[in-house]
Amino acid sequence: MSHQPPVSAHAAPQLPPHQPGTPPESHQPGTSSEPARGAASLDIGRLWAGAAVSVASYIAVLIFSLALLVLTLAGIAAGQGTLVPALDGALPAQETPDAWSQLGQLTAQLVAMAHLGTIDTVVQGALPFFGTIRGEGLAYAVPVTLLLASALCVYFGSRLAERRIPSAGRPQLLLQSVVTGVVYSLLINGVAAAAAVRFPVTDAFTVEPISAENPWSAFVAFLLGAGVSAVSRNSVLARRTPPVHPVRLLGILNLPLAAVAVHASLFALAAVPAAWITAAVSGGWTALLSGPLWIGNAVGYSLVTGHLGGLRVLVETSQILGGQESRSEDHTVYGFGADVAGSAVAGVAWAALVLALACTFATGIAVLVRRGRVASSNLLSWIPVPAGFLVLGLLLMPLLTAQAGFDVPGLAAGQYLLAPAWWSPVVFLAWGLLVEVCARFLAPHLLPLMPAGLQRLVRAFPPAPAPAASPSGPASSGSASSGGEAAFATASGNGTGIGSAPPPAPAQELSAGGKKHALVALAVVGTVIVLAVGSVVAVNAVKAGPDKLVGEYVQALVDGDAEKALAILDPDIPNEERSLLTNEVYGAAENRIEGFSVLSSKVSGDSAVVHVELRQGGRRHEQAFSLYKNRPEFLDDHWKLGTIPLQRVAISADAAVPTLAINGVAVPTGQEDPNAFATYFSVPAFPGSYSVGLPEGEKYLAAAQQEVLVAIGSAPQSADDAKLTVTASEQLRAETSRQVDAALAACAKSTEMDPQGCPFSRFAFGDVRNVKWSITSEPDYTMQRSFDGTWRLSGGTPGEASVAYERNASFSKTSPEWEKETDQMDFYVRGTVSIASDKVQVKLSAY
Repeated sequence: MSHQPPVSAHAAPQLPPHQPGTPPESHQPGTSSEPARGAASLDIGRLWAGAAVSVASYIAVLIFSLALLVLTLAGIAAGQGTLVPALDGALPAQETPDAWSQLGQLTAQLVAMAHLGTIDTVVQGALPFFGTIRGEGLAYAVPVTLLLASALCVYFGSRLAERRIPSAGRPQLLLQSVVTGVVYSLLINGVAAAAAVRFPVTDAFTVEPISAENPWSAFVAFLLGAGVSAVSRNSVLARRTPPVHPVRLLGILNLPLAAVAVHASLFALAAVPAAWITAAVSGGWTALLSGPLWIGNAVGYSLVTGHLGGLRVLVETSQILGGQESRSEDHTVYGFGADVAGSAVAGVAWAALVLALACTFATGIAVLVRRGRVASSNLLSWIPVPAGFLVLGLLLMPLLTAQAGFDVPGLAAGQYLLAPAWWSPVVFLAWGLLVEVCARFLAPHLLPLMPAGLQRLVRAFPPAPAPAASPSGPASSGSASSGGEAAFATASGNGTGIGSAPPPAPAQELSAGGKKHALVALAVVGTVIVLAVGSVVAVNAVKAGPDKLVGEYVQALVDGDAEKALAILDPDIPNEERSLLTNEVYGAAENRIEGFSVLSSKVSGDSAVVHVELRQGGRRHEQAFSLYKNRPEFLDDHWKLGTIPLQRVAISADAAVPTLAINGVAVPTGQEDPNAFATYFSVPAFPGSYSVGLPEGEKYLAAAQQEVLVAIGSAPQSADDAKLTVTASEQLRAETSRQVDAALAACAKSTEMDPQGCPFSRFAFGDVRNVKWSITSEPDYTMQRSFDGTWRLSGGTPGEASVAYERNASFSKTSPEWEKETDQMDFYVRGTVSIASDKVQVKLSAY
């Protein structure tokens, strides 16, 4: 009789939840399911497959990059209303390569930048008074979407190649992966170097070719190509030829990789459409079409801020040319709170935080399903998931860093940076601990509510290596808790191996009614979360922030729409002083604000400050606009601009001028006294140039036209005064000359020795008769403004008059003796010229 103990049903090794089929066949000692190792397992002739994967992957990534660029350029052009995107005057049009003609070069550079390449160039030339100068510039940003596409292309390409042309063994697999990495790195950096963007050489300046290849991009491209290829090929090889001994490293990394992948994927699943829709609503076609290029980075920044990480913003500019000037700004944006840059950003950050919490709960459930129940007393079991989140935070540092800078020694320098704060990885470590807490204490209560199919999906992504059968036979599965304790024993080195995956905790069966109620509860909770996140995103997408109102105000100034700008500003200015704040006057003004850029928007409670860079006539000025909420509502904060002191245009004239012509528009001055000595006129005005003169219909006055510039950056100081020197017009001079000639002619007809109101006279002793005046030489005279506002005739060249008369030489009236006499004299024209009721009146006088 056999004394062999009966084999228990539990003696069969239990399959990991993700391994379908039957357990791998046991092997006799000394045998192996893998091909023989060593030189015999290397087939050099098949290495071309690794190179082919690199070529195919690079072509696919290049095509994808080209599509991203075409969509982005089309969006920019659509936003500008043109077929070719413009650089807004940054470079002369004749020296700027056309954006569409540079598609090939830009595509190659974008692929290199996706693998942590840096664009840099050097500009050198000569400037008057400065001699030879040399400037350096660089730009660094990783298109995360393109980087993910690159990894996926290598992954699926290697997977397909491994299935069609299997490796002879793991040494062959590793060599194939190295070949893939080397060729992939050479293609990315070699094509980027060959396709560098080149500017035409001019006599003044030369620009070195712009390319993004560098040692970092070569190393990252190799690491990505080789690493992703090895993982992909190994997954195929492991299914075809399961290893006798599990790979300890894969077993260690399986759980944290799965946790991080589930968490990031769930976050991106909600953040991608939310970010894209929000940008499309606010940015129009430009944001909509360019979305695939920047959406990965936007989701990355949302991931950081949503997990309470910080984004460092550095703006540092120094200018020496034209006067020492520097600007430095270095702060950390948390996305919400007192330091938030705008209400829209705050809403998005709060939505990202809610989404991060929801993803944390879901990831905790995934960790529980993947790993099973574990005892909290084993400290080593707390390490893998937080470590995975720490690595995620470290990887986001270079991937989400955007940096640009330039340096022209002796002239100017600048540095600009947007990157996760240095302590962000520590925050992700804390979130990893929170996931562990959810997996241990919260997920067991939520797990029974999950459908079985969803549990299998979580278990199968990503697959863990299959455990090997123990030579001494498998241990009894026991209860779920004992399986969890076995997992702890494995993690501490006392189990079957770190790569083994313990069975999941069995879910408590619910009745049909219980399942129905649970599904309804989950649906309600999910709907509430979706509606809450969607509402926050939608409200902040629709709700106008303070920067939008400021943009509308400045755009109205750019367009010359003074009435719209007044409606937005609503200044405390009397109507009688708004004569220059009209579309007729301001629309005709030259040198208005030609462009602007919103630099920042900071909201604090019911107030906000928006910093805008204004551009006018080659000058740049940063202006701060203060705003406040006026009876805010749910969908509209009703932002109002605070007090903005406008500059005043001051115009003076040394004569009574009832009307001025400003930019060709008649503007009353309020001077109603025609005999006033002077006119002074001062009213507020928007930035621009104003031409000031007398109206075209003015007949009797003349003045040279003056220009007044209301410049940005000098408010509330007054602009330079326009001083009009008023002179007599040709028509007034002609009318004055006519009336003077008529008055002199009337004086010449006088029979008096002292004609009344005439500039000449003569004295004679005794009685005279037969007095006859004649003007032998015409006088010359000048017209000058008098203190009483009239014109005074004086000075000039004297005229000559002669008088003939008979004088009683006997002085006797009874016996007169009449003698003929003649006399001559010089005389000057003196008198006044006044204008009343549009009529000229000349009065001559002797003095």
